[in-house]
Amino acid sequence: MCWKACSDSDPRPSTASTLDPFATSSSSSEPRPSTPPAVLAVADCFDVDDFTPGAAISRTGIHVVDCAGPHQHEVYAVVVDPDGPQISYPSDEGIASVADDLCLSAFAPALGVGYQASTFDFATIRPDRAAWDAGERTIVCAVHDTDFQPLIGSHITTTTTTTIAPRTSTTESLASESG
Repeated sequence: MCWKACSDSDPRPSTASTLDPFATSSSSSEPRPSTPPAVLAVADCFDVDDFTPGAAISRTGIHVVDCAGPHQHEVYAVVVDPDGPQISYPSDEGIASVADDLCLSAFAPALGVGYQASTFDFATIRPDRAAWDAGERTIVCAVHDTDFQPLIGSHITTTTTTTIAPRTSTTESLASESG
């Protein structure tokens, strides 16, 4: 695996909470289809069944919605590592750190404003061990309002999908970070 992480970039500190800040009083009993993270693309807008600030977005319960209407999140970067399945799972902490660094570095180019100066925060959707073992290597970076207000319309300024290049002598392997 060949993801090079930023060394001095930290997202805003947040505390994980079991309170879902996007919870609504909607009592719709109609089930909505869930979207697999690997099919999400830059500029897709979506809602989630559960959201915990400071944690990765659950890989289940993702529902793509029209960006013209209210939504919780918008995809601003998709990072796909082309290395094959021969790379072992880097650890929960290792993949979380790399995902945060990659999403933070993509933030300003995608949104046209620096992370600290914006009114947005980001969350990641990343492979867990089971998804990794099944060959999933996609990290999705999604923006949401820092006060958890619904977003309306698109907030990104570019629709570039990022693919990380194969490992070279100048890039660090994520797998090597796991020890």
